Amino acid sequence: MKDFLVSIFNLIKFLNIEKEKKEFVFYSESKFYRDYFIDLVSCLKKKGIDNIILISSDKDDVKFFKENLTCLFIKNFSILSIFFKMLNCKFMIMTLTDLGYHFQKSKLCKYYVYYFHAIASTHQQYTKSAFENYDIIFSNGDYHTKELKVIEDQFNLKKKEIINTGYFFLDNLKKKANLDLKQKKQILFAPSWNYNKENLFDDYSIKIISTLLSKDFSVTLRPHPEHYNRSSETIDKIKDMFLSNKNFTLDKNVSNLYSMEKAELLITDNSSIVFEFLFVFKRPIIYVDYTDKIHNVDRNKISIDTIEDHFKKEFGNIINVNDLKNLPFFCKKISVQNEINNLQIESFEKKYISNLETSASYAANYLVNKSKSI
Repeated sequence: MKDFLVSIFNLIKFLNIEKEKKEFVFYSESKFYRDYFIDLVSCLKKKGIDNIILISSDKDDVKFFKENLTCLFIKNFSILSIFFKMLNCKFMIMTLTDLGYHFQKSKLCKYYVYYFHAIASTHQQYTKSAFENYDIIFSNGDYHTKELKVIEDQFNLKKKEIINTGYFFLDNLKKKANLDLKQKKQILFAPSWNYNKENLFDDYSIKIISTLLSKDFSVTLRPHPEHYNRSSETIDKIKDMFLSNKNFTLDKNVSNLYSMEKAELLITDNSSIVFEFLFVFKRPIIYVDYTDKIHNVDRNKISIDTIEDHFKKEFGNIINVNDLKNLPFFCKKISVQNEINNLQIESFEKKYISNLETSASYAANYLVNKSKSI
């Protein structure tokens, strides 16, 4: 009830702010997305932009940003729906997919801007309508631009401005990462979330964790934020079974940085964390082959290989889900024998990701210049 009342209060407060002070509005679903946009906010402020407001559905963001940014907490779905319908600003900037389906667009908002929270391709792990209703998309690189234009043509969607800004989160990680914290036999297990009821997290997480712990590996489980909504029963079982084990950690930190810093290697099925782990730490990855993450029902109509496919061919070590009893041996083998060519990693990164180390500044420049032209 308290959150509902606070949400109403903050909606009224936002609506009463002068339009000129709502030039750039950000929306964040959760504190877990904070590091994906924080550098863009910082770059806008460095350019003298003060008309920035963050609407967050996580109270922790209000505390975190209170010194540097106007942040208003609105969580209740009905209140958020009203907020989106009445939004009046130049730019609404967010990483919420399927705009227009969960929340309606406002005619009083000039431009809806999407930025990515993953390096994954746009035409497999995202729904067909994921980016349909945005006006401007900040793409990670040329591969995104190519995919999005093909999708527009294939399904006769509205043409959007697609700007190759690069990936804000990757640059953020590189600035913070300590590469000297790796621990021997420390495994980061980061399964992806999936609409499919048949998925690795629900079906095999417990087996993977118990198998590794039985062979004296230390395991950090990093669930996706969606797992806490969609797979709470599995998470509760994992807590009951493993939290008392000193070699097991359930990572609930806002950032995945701390878990990656310690990990000797990463295990996943389809998570895009593989890109950050390899590009920043240059350590080996094991894929558990089980089910693909395909959220676009028309994926077969788009004849482009995904960046995930190219990445897995170059850097993936694959174990079948039916061979999990051999996972500890496979981990030991990979950690000892797998030498990754740094030049090969850097070449892949430069090929796919634009404006390395300057992505947020590039995007801020674009937004400022765009605002002046309106």
